[in-house]
Amino acid sequence: MGALSSVITPVLQIGSALGTVAGIVQPYQAVSQKNREADLKLQQLQQSVAQQKKQNLLTLEQNETERRAKLRSLLSQQRASFGGRGLDTTSGSSEAVIQGMLDDSDQERAASESKVLAANKELDQQVSQQKRLNLLQKEQLRQKTILSSISNLF
Repeated sequence: MGALSSVITPVLQIGSALGTVAGIVQPYQAVSQKNREADLKLQQLQQSVAQQKKQNLLTLEQNETERRAKLRSLLSQQRASFGGRGLDTTSGSSEAVIQGMLDDSDQERAASESKVLAANKELDQQVSQQKRLNLLQKEQLRQKTILSSISNLF
């Protein structure tokens, strides 16, 4: 019976040590899983932002095409109107009207570009904010896990 007792005691000690090690490793596995989930969420956000930026660019290009077509049409109508009244399109007042139309169109283009740039900047800020939040959460979880592991040892 003494021999059995001498064999069981080390086995129980090893089992206890393995339980302690498992208690330490398990929280780290949970942290790793949460980190992977946060990384996946960030990756999805980045893909969504990239898609939205492409959509913004496409919309800008479409608006630019429409703006140019509208400008050409307005310029043609204005020149035809001047010609119908017998006015030269290179005279001072008619040139000023046409230049004003061109300037208005340029302002419209600049406003559209500014709007898209602002939207893209906001999207970039969302990604940046999510990165910072993930980093903060990962660090907090890491510290919590370390403290938990230390407390499990005692």
